Amino acid sequence: MRLAHRLIKAVAIIGLFLTGVSLANQLGTTSNEVSAASITTKRNRVVRLAKREIGKPYVWAANGPSGFDCSGLAQYVYSHAVRHWIGRSTYDQIHAGRRVSLSHLKKGDLIFWGSKYAPYHVGIYVGGGCYIHAPQPGQRVKRQHLSGYFYPSAAKRVL
Repeated sequence: MRLAHRLIKAVAIIGLFLTGVSLANQLGTTSNEVSAASITTKRNRVVRLAKREIGKPYVWAANGPSGFDCSGLAQYVYSHAVRHWIGRSTYDQIHAGRRVSLSHLKKGDLIFWGSKYAPYHVGIYVGGGCYIHAPQPGQRVKRQHLSGYFYPSAAKRVL
């Protein structure tokens, strides 16, 4: 009797599993596709929030809605858009995520100027060859095109 009960349970579990596989195949989505869509959604949230901060003043070492320095802007955007902590300083941020080629940037990637051991500026890549950053005291958060004159030295993909 116990063996028959176990066999019935096993058949039921296998049936549920096969039903789930069949349903996933019918929908045409895999867990990788769902995960990729989720990451894309997060990247878009980062870009949207970064764009909303354009025009805010540069405020040395601030990280709030009244103004930002460059790393404060990146930290604020990531923590508020996707609840992801990347650290507060450019040094902390350059050690977050994984290194990516500057020729393969995706929306939401962090781009850095300076070296791995002494980064002095960070921006958020927003697509189309543009990034958003808090340039320097006396200026406001703005969107700029990547240029050969002021080209980043490194990029990190956090999402």
